[in-house]
Amino acid sequence: MRKALRYILILAIVGVLIIGGGLGALYLVPNTFAQDDGTQVLVIEKGQTGSEIADMLFERGLIRSTQGFKLWLYLSGTNDKLQTGHYQIPNKVTVRELISLLQEGHVESIRVTIPEGYSVGDIAIVLEKNQIMKAKDFLAEAKTYVPYPYMKGTKPATYPVEGFLFPSTYEIPVGATPRDVIQMMADEMNRYLTPAVKKQIQAQHMSIHDFVTLASIVERESLFDADRPTIAGVFKKRLAHGIPLQSDATISYVLGYAKENVTIGDTQLQSPYNTYVSKGLPPGPIANPGKKSLDAVLYSENTDYLYFVADKEGHNHFSKTYEEHLAAVNKIYGADTATPSSASTEVAVQAGPNYDVAVATTEPDYNYSSAEAVEADSQYVDVEPTYKYTPTTVPAAEVPAPVPAPTQNQTPSQVTPATPSYGNSSNNTYVPTTNRAPETTPYVAPSTQEVPRIEVKPAESVDRSTLNVPSGNSNK
Repeated sequence: MRKALRYILILAIVGVLIIGGGLGALYLVPNTFAQDDGTQVLVIEKGQTGSEIADMLFERGLIRSTQGFKLWLYLSGTNDKLQTGHYQIPNKVTVRELISLLQEGHVESIRVTIPEGYSVGDIAIVLEKNQIMKAKDFLAEAKTYVPYPYMKGTKPATYPVEGFLFPSTYEIPVGATPRDVIQMMADEMNRYLTPAVKKQIQAQHMSIHDFVTLASIVERESLFDADRPTIAGVFKKRLAHGIPLQSDATISYVLGYAKENVTIGDTQLQSPYNTYVSKGLPPGPIANPGKKSLDAVLYSENTDYLYFVADKEGHNHFSKTYEEHLAAVNKIYGADTATPSSASTEVAVQAGPNYDVAVATTEPDYNYSSAEAVEADSQYVDVEPTYKYTPTTVPAAEVPAPVPAPTQNQTPSQVTPATPSYGNSSNNTYVPTTNRAPETTPYVAPSTQEVPRIEVKPAESVDRSTLNVPSGNSNK
């Protein structure tokens, strides 16, 4: 009998040790060993119970067990001490850290990264995913609000601010309005457009609007930095000789997504943004270019190339003549095609006529923009960039209920926690405070001034899908 009791006691002790060890591991070990070191935004609303919060954390993958989390809330006496507000929770977090954060770690701003080449639509998705605002509200404001006069082109554009929302990492105050965010990002583009840069643009007989438009196409056509100045040079040469740009990236903008295989039918879509059917630049930018693409247009290569095609890794191969271009296309893609001759025919149709003849018989016009557009920009050339910005935010406690996060198939953004610094309530002027980015980064960050401030830091560049089927002059 005593022996049996001894075994039962040993089993009980082992069981307690196992349960205790499991609870201890749950409390002290991060919920995941994944390599994702990012964070995600979590909003705790007034009146939410510990059970509801546990369910939400489990759905987000921040805890392994709702029951285990609720047990630790009970054991730590914090079941009714979790605070409402906006939080940025690391993906790899322990229950102990999580409980601590939810008691005192709410933030007054949300850090969000806008990568190079994102469109206004992409940005809207990122903002909604991070529970900053509804995508539809941001898009509605983007159709009407134009912070700077030079952002207006001579033709109607879907979103006048497209191209002028500088890719970077932003601290967006909780409760910021769509206009606040647009102004913040447009101010960063204006920061790039110094008097020296504007004078260089004007010297190239380009308006600021056309300059940014061309940079946006270079951004979407370039996967590697080394290709950007040459691509910009090819497009400038085509513009000078009246040759259609024939950029697949503009077709993707018309379609609303990056299509991997551009067809003959796609090249015939009737849209002013389709540079196969419309000569010259589209009505406006097709994406928001980063510093490297802007610089590539500013300091483009003076080239004799007229054509380029991207290989399967995204490196572009440049050609001076139509025949060289077709040979490059067949060398890269011919082996993957069952009928190479038909592939060559399709490429020839997409490429249009042999533009070598046109170049040889026409006089180039290096006035890329109309004289009126260039003259209109003259009033801004010597104007130093300004950063006056008054956010119409509300305190975190008064923020209305946020929208649900989008589904997983929407565009992600990487965010990291941060706490901003604000000035007094009587002066909410926005003043960027970070130092200028090194030349190796794709962004320009603002110069140092005193608070109040919203930090802006360089964003990580991201891979974008490439278009595989070659066209007349380019494919991403």
